[in-house]
Amino acid sequence: MTEESSHFGKGVGSLAVASLFIGSTNVVFGNVVQNIQPIVLTFLAFTISALIFGVANRGNLPSLDKAALGAIIGLNFASAGVFLFLYTGLKYLEPAIASALQAGATPLFTIVVLSLLDRTRRVSGAEVAGAGSILLGSIMLAWVSFSGRSGLAALPVGNVVLGIAAVTASGLSTVFLTLLSRKLTRHGWSNLNILGHRCYVTVIGCGLFSLQANQDWSAVGDTAGVVGLFAILGLTIPLVLLQIGIRNVPPFVVLAMTNLNPILTYALQLLDQRLSTSLYTLCGIVIVLGGVLWVIYSQSRPVPAPAPAQPDKAPD
Repeated sequence: MTEESSHFGKGVGSLAVASLFIGSTNVVFGNVVQNIQPIVLTFLAFTISALIFGVANRGNLPSLDKAALGAIIGLNFASAGVFLFLYTGLKYLEPAIASALQAGATPLFTIVVLSLLDRTRRVSGAEVAGAGSILLGSIMLAWVSFSGRSGLAALPVGNVVLGIAAVTASGLSTVFLTLLSRKLTRHGWSNLNILGHRCYVTVIGCGLFSLQANQDWSAVGDTAGVVGLFAILGLTIPLVLLQIGIRNVPPFVVLAMTNLNPILTYALQLLDQRLSTSLYTLCGIVIVLGGVLWVIYSQSRPVPAPAPAQPDKAPD
Protein backbone atom coordinates (compact mmCIF):
# COMPACT_ATOMS: atom_id res chain seq x y z
CA MET A 1 0.00 0.00 0.00
CA THR A 2 1.42 3.40 -1.00
CA GLU A 3 1.67 6.27 1.49
CA GLU A 4 -0.92 8.21 -0.52
CA SER A 5 -3.47 5.37 -0.39
CA SER A 6 -2.76 4.90 3.32
CA HIS A 7 -3.58 8.56 3.97
CA PHE A 8 -6.73 8.28 1.86
CA GLY A 9 -7.90 5.19 3.80
CA LYS A 10 -7.20 6.91 7.12
CA GLY A 11 -9.15 9.96 6.04
CA VAL A 12 -12.14 8.04 4.71
CA GLY A 13 -12.23 5.80 7.80
CA SER A 14 -12.21 8.81 10.12
CA LEU A 15 -15.00 10.46 8.16
CA ALA A 16 -17.09 7.27 8.21
CA VAL A 17 -16.86 6.97 12.01
CA ALA A 18 -17.63 10.67 12.36
CA SER A 19 -20.75 10.14 10.24
CA LEU A 20 -21.96 7.43 12.62
CA PHE A 21 -21.63 9.73 15.64
CA ILE A 22 -23.18 12.68 13.81
CA GLY A 23 -26.09 10.55 12.58
CA SER A 24 -27.02 9.53 16.11
CA THR A 25 -26.70 13.11 17.34
CA ASN A 26 -28.92 14.43 14.54
CA VAL A 27 -31.73 12.19 15.81
CA VAL A 28 -31.25 13.16 19.46
CA PHE A 29 -30.86 16.88 18.78
CA GLY A 30 -33.79 16.76 16.34
CA ASN A 31 -35.87 15.84 19.37
CA VAL A 32 -34.14 18.27 21.74
CA VAL A 33 -34.72 21.34 19.51
CA GLN A 34 -38.46 20.86 19.84
CA ASN A 35 -38.06 22.27 23.37
CA ILE A 36 -34.75 24.16 23.19
CA GLN A 37 -34.10 26.95 20.69
CA PRO A 38 -31.40 25.96 18.11
CA ILE A 39 -29.24 28.95 19.05
CA VAL A 40 -29.33 27.94 22.72
CA LEU A 41 -28.48 24.33 21.87
CA THR A 42 -25.59 25.47 19.66
CA PHE A 43 -24.26 27.66 22.48
CA LEU A 44 -24.43 24.87 25.07
CA ALA A 45 -22.92 22.16 22.84
CA PHE A 46 -20.09 24.33 21.54
CA THR A 47 -19.22 25.70 24.98
CA ILE A 48 -18.54 22.15 26.14
CA SER A 49 -16.48 21.37 23.03
CA ALA A 50 -14.57 24.66 23.26
CA LEU A 51 -13.58 23.92 26.86
CA ILE A 52 -12.34 20.44 25.91
CA PHE A 53 -10.37 21.65 22.90
CA GLY A 54 -9.01 24.63 24.84
CA VAL A 55 -7.58 22.36 27.53
CA ALA A 56 -6.19 19.91 24.95
CA ASN A 57 -4.54 22.74 22.99
CA ARG A 58 -3.20 24.52 26.10
CA GLY A 59 0.17 26.16 25.46
CA ASN A 60 0.29 24.95 21.86
CA LEU A 61 0.54 28.24 19.92
CA PRO A 62 0.31 28.10 16.11
CA SER A 63 2.02 30.49 13.71
CA LEU A 64 -0.26 33.45 12.97
CA ASP A 65 0.52 35.55 9.91
CA LYS A 66 -1.99 37.68 7.99
CA ALA A 67 -3.20 34.78 5.82
CA ALA A 68 -3.66 32.45 8.80
CA LEU A 69 -5.51 35.15 10.75
CA GLY A 70 -7.96 35.67 7.88
CA ALA A 71 -8.47 31.92 7.57
CA ILE A 72 -9.16 31.37 11.27
CA ILE A 73 -11.65 34.27 11.35
CA GLY A 74 -13.46 32.83 8.34
CA LEU A 75 -13.33 29.36 9.87
CA ASN A 76 -15.02 30.65 13.03
CA PHE A 77 -17.95 32.08 11.07
CA ALA A 78 -18.20 28.98 8.87
CA SER A 79 -18.18 26.70 11.90
CA ALA A 80 -20.99 28.68 13.50
CA GLY A 81 -22.99 28.54 10.27
CA VAL A 82 -22.62 24.79 9.82
CA PHE A 83 -24.12 23.83 13.16
CA LEU A 84 -26.53 26.68 13.91
CA PHE A 85 -28.22 26.27 10.52
CA LEU A 86 -28.20 22.47 10.80
CA TYR A 87 -29.89 22.54 14.21
CA THR A 88 -32.45 24.99 12.83
CA GLY A 89 -33.18 22.56 9.99
CA LEU A 90 -33.55 19.70 12.48
CA LYS A 91 -36.24 21.70 14.26
CA TYR A 92 -38.46 21.95 11.17
CA LEU A 93 -37.69 18.84 9.09
CA GLU A 94 -37.44 15.09 9.53
CA PRO A 95 -33.86 14.55 10.87
CA ALA A 96 -32.81 12.25 8.00
CA ILE A 97 -34.12 14.72 5.42
CA ALA A 98 -32.41 17.68 7.11
CA SER A 99 -29.16 15.74 7.18
CA ALA A 100 -29.50 14.64 3.54
CA LEU A 101 -30.34 18.10 2.20
CA GLN A 102 -27.49 19.68 4.14
CA ALA A 103 -25.02 17.09 2.91
CA GLY A 104 -26.45 17.12 -0.61
CA ALA A 105 -25.90 20.85 -0.96
CA THR A 106 -22.19 20.63 -0.18
CA PRO A 107 -20.90 18.89 -3.34
CA LEU A 108 -22.91 21.23 -5.54
CA PHE A 109 -21.55 24.31 -3.77
CA THR A 110 -18.08 22.77 -3.81
CA ILE A 111 -18.06 22.54 -7.59
CA VAL A 112 -19.13 26.17 -7.87
CA VAL A 113 -16.76 27.53 -5.22
CA LEU A 114 -13.70 25.59 -6.43
CA SER A 115 -14.40 26.62 -10.00
CA LEU A 116 -14.59 30.28 -8.95
CA LEU A 117 -11.37 30.02 -6.93
CA ASP A 118 -9.48 28.18 -9.66
CA ARG A 119 -10.61 29.09 -13.17
CA THR A 120 -8.26 26.44 -14.63
CA ARG A 121 -10.00 23.63 -12.75
CA ARG A 122 -12.10 21.36 -14.94
CA VAL A 123 -15.08 19.54 -13.46
CA SER A 124 -14.69 15.83 -14.14
CA GLY A 125 -17.44 13.65 -15.53
CA ALA A 126 -17.42 11.63 -12.29
CA GLU A 127 -18.07 14.77 -10.24
CA VAL A 128 -20.91 15.78 -12.54
CA ALA A 129 -22.48 12.30 -12.38
CA GLY A 130 -22.18 12.08 -8.60
CA ALA A 131 -23.47 15.61 -8.06
CA GLY A 132 -26.35 14.91 -10.45
CA SER A 133 -27.44 11.88 -8.42
CA ILE A 134 -27.14 13.85 -5.18
CA LEU A 135 -29.17 16.71 -6.66
CA LEU A 136 -31.89 14.33 -7.86
CA GLY A 137 -32.17 12.74 -4.42
CA SER A 138 -32.23 16.13 -2.73
CA ILE A 139 -35.06 17.35 -4.98
CA MET A 140 -37.04 14.23 -4.14
CA LEU A 141 -36.52 14.78 -0.40
CA ALA A 142 -37.72 18.36 -0.71
CA TRP A 143 -40.85 17.08 -2.47
CA VAL A 144 -41.34 14.48 0.27
CA SER A 145 -41.30 17.24 2.90
CA PHE A 146 -43.69 19.54 1.03
CA SER A 147 -46.13 16.74 0.16
CA GLY A 148 -46.46 15.42 3.73
CA ARG A 149 -44.84 12.05 2.92
CA SER A 150 -41.95 12.44 5.36
CA GLY A 151 -41.64 10.77 8.74
CA LEU A 152 -43.27 13.86 10.28
CA ALA A 153 -46.27 13.67 7.93
CA ALA A 154 -47.91 17.02 7.11
CA LEU A 155 -45.76 20.07 7.87
CA PRO A 156 -46.55 23.79 7.51
CA VAL A 157 -45.14 25.06 4.22
CA GLY A 158 -43.37 27.92 5.98
CA ASN A 159 -41.56 25.48 8.27
CA VAL A 160 -40.43 23.37 5.31
CA VAL A 161 -39.12 26.43 3.45
CA LEU A 162 -37.26 27.65 6.54
CA GLY A 163 -35.85 24.20 7.20
CA ILE A 164 -34.63 23.71 3.62
CA ALA A 165 -33.10 27.20 3.52
CA ALA A 166 -31.31 26.55 6.82
CA VAL A 167 -29.76 23.21 5.84
CA THR A 168 -28.75 24.62 2.45
CA ALA A 169 -26.92 27.44 4.23
CA SER A 170 -25.33 24.82 6.47
CA GLY A 171 -24.09 22.97 3.39
CA LEU A 172 -22.53 26.13 1.97
CA SER A 173 -20.88 26.85 5.33
CA THR A 174 -19.43 23.32 5.28
CA VAL A 175 -17.68 24.07 1.98
CA PHE A 176 -15.89 27.11 3.41
CA LEU A 177 -15.13 25.31 6.67
CA THR A 178 -13.39 22.52 4.75
CA LEU A 179 -11.42 24.83 2.46
CA LEU A 180 -10.31 27.12 5.31
CA SER A 181 -9.28 24.16 7.49
CA ARG A 182 -7.09 22.86 4.67
CA LYS A 183 -5.59 26.32 4.24
CA LEU A 184 -4.62 26.43 7.91
CA THR A 185 -3.16 22.92 7.58
CA ARG A 186 -0.92 24.17 4.77
CA HIS A 187 0.20 27.00 7.07
CA GLY A 188 1.46 24.44 9.57
CA TRP A 189 -1.48 24.40 11.97
CA SER A 190 -2.03 21.07 13.73
CA ASN A 191 -5.45 19.48 14.20
CA LEU A 192 -5.51 20.66 17.83
CA ASN A 193 -4.53 24.21 16.80
CA ILE A 194 -7.51 24.40 14.45
CA LEU A 195 -9.96 22.77 16.84
CA GLY A 196 -8.81 24.93 19.73
CA HIS A 197 -9.45 28.21 17.89
CA ARG A 198 -12.56 27.62 15.78
CA CYS A 199 -15.32 28.08 18.39
CA TYR A 200 -15.00 31.73 19.44
CA VAL A 201 -17.69 33.18 17.16
CA THR A 202 -20.07 30.30 17.88
CA VAL A 203 -19.79 30.51 21.66
CA ILE A 204 -19.76 34.31 21.99
CA GLY A 205 -22.33 35.02 19.26
CA CYS A 206 -24.79 32.29 20.21
CA GLY A 207 -24.29 33.11 23.90
CA LEU A 208 -25.29 36.74 23.39
CA PHE A 209 -28.31 35.85 21.26
CA SER A 210 -29.34 33.14 23.72
CA LEU A 211 -29.86 35.83 26.36
CA GLN A 212 -32.58 37.31 24.13
CA ALA A 213 -34.09 33.96 23.06
CA ASN A 214 -37.67 33.10 23.94
CA GLN A 215 -36.58 30.04 25.89
CA ASP A 216 -38.10 28.04 28.73
CA TRP A 217 -34.91 27.56 30.74
CA SER A 218 -36.44 24.80 32.85
CA ALA A 219 -36.54 22.71 29.66
CA VAL A 220 -32.82 23.36 29.27
CA GLY A 221 -32.22 22.04 32.78
CA ASP A 222 -34.30 18.95 32.08
CA THR A 223 -32.20 18.01 29.03
CA ALA A 224 -28.80 19.27 30.24
CA GLY A 225 -27.45 15.76 30.75
CA VAL A 226 -28.44 14.61 27.26
CA VAL A 227 -27.07 17.78 25.65
CA GLY A 228 -23.78 17.42 27.54
CA LEU A 229 -23.35 13.75 26.61
CA PHE A 230 -24.06 14.26 22.92
CA ALA A 231 -22.00 17.45 22.81
CA ILE A 232 -19.07 15.12 23.49
CA LEU A 233 -20.17 12.08 21.49
CA GLY A 234 -21.83 13.90 18.61
CA LEU A 235 -19.81 17.11 18.35
CA THR A 236 -16.40 16.99 20.05
CA ILE A 237 -15.33 13.52 18.88
CA PRO A 238 -16.68 13.97 15.31
CA LEU A 239 -14.90 17.33 15.01
CA VAL A 240 -11.60 15.58 15.73
CA LEU A 241 -12.37 12.83 13.22
CA LEU A 242 -13.52 15.33 10.60
CA GLN A 243 -10.30 17.29 11.03
CA ILE A 244 -8.29 14.10 10.41
CA GLY A 245 -10.34 13.51 7.26
CA ILE A 246 -9.85 17.07 6.04
CA ARG A 247 -6.08 16.67 6.43
CA ASN A 248 -5.87 13.40 4.49
CA VAL A 249 -8.35 13.47 1.60
CA PRO A 250 -9.43 16.00 -1.07
CA PRO A 251 -12.17 18.54 -0.17
CA PHE A 252 -14.73 16.93 -2.48
CA VAL A 253 -14.34 13.56 -0.70
CA VAL A 254 -14.71 15.21 2.73
CA LEU A 255 -17.90 16.89 1.64
CA ALA A 256 -19.21 13.78 -0.10
CA MET A 257 -18.52 11.55 2.91
CA THR A 258 -20.75 13.72 5.07
CA ASN A 259 -23.57 12.38 2.91
CA LEU A 260 -23.27 9.10 4.81
CA ASN A 261 -24.98 10.85 7.72
CA PRO A 262 -28.52 10.70 6.27
CA ILE A 263 -28.70 6.90 5.86
CA LEU A 264 -27.36 6.45 9.38
CA THR A 265 -29.73 9.09 10.70
CA TYR A 266 -32.65 7.36 8.97
CA ALA A 267 -31.82 4.04 10.64
CA LEU A 268 -31.34 5.59 14.07
CA GLN A 269 -34.45 7.77 13.93
CA LEU A 270 -36.59 4.62 13.88
CA LEU A 271 -36.04 4.67 17.65
CA ASP A 272 -37.74 8.09 17.91
CA GLN A 273 -41.46 7.60 18.57
CA ARG A 274 -42.11 11.13 17.29
CA LEU A 275 -41.34 9.89 13.75
CA SER A 276 -42.99 7.34 11.49
CA THR A 277 -41.29 5.25 8.81
CA SER A 278 -41.28 6.84 5.35
CA LEU A 279 -40.12 4.77 2.39
CA TYR A 280 -40.16 7.94 0.28
CA THR A 281 -37.49 9.40 2.56
CA LEU A 282 -35.44 6.22 2.31
CA CYS A 283 -35.66 6.22 -1.48
CA GLY A 284 -34.41 9.81 -1.70
CA ILE A 285 -31.54 9.07 0.66
CA VAL A 286 -30.49 6.01 -1.34
CA ILE A 287 -30.31 8.13 -4.51
CA VAL A 288 -28.14 10.66 -2.67
CA LEU A 289 -25.94 7.89 -1.26
CA GLY A 290 -25.44 6.42 -4.73
CA GLY A 291 -23.94 9.69 -5.89
CA VAL A 292 -21.75 9.85 -2.78
CA LEU A 293 -20.30 6.37 -3.30
CA TRP A 294 -19.56 7.14 -6.94
CA VAL A 295 -17.71 10.32 -6.03
CA ILE A 296 -15.64 8.53 -3.37
CA TYR A 297 -14.77 5.70 -5.78
CA SER A 298 -13.76 8.07 -8.55
CA GLN A 299 -11.62 10.19 -6.22
CA SER A 300 -9.85 7.15 -4.76
CA ARG A 301 -8.59 5.89 -8.14
CA PRO A 302 -4.99 6.84 -8.87
CA VAL A 303 -4.57 9.40 -11.61
CA PRO A 304 -2.68 7.78 -14.50
CA ALA A 305 0.68 9.33 -15.24
CA PRO A 306 0.94 11.00 -18.64
CA ALA A 307 2.65 8.90 -21.30
CA PRO A 308 6.24 9.96 -22.04
CA ALA A 309 6.64 11.97 -25.18
CA GLN A 310 7.90 9.95 -28.15
CA PRO A 311 10.94 11.33 -29.95
CA ASP A 312 10.34 12.51 -33.47
CA LYS A 313 11.27 9.99 -36.11
CA ALA A 314 14.24 10.88 -38.19
CA PRO A 315 13.33 11.36 -41.84
CA ASP A 316 14.20 8.45 -44.12
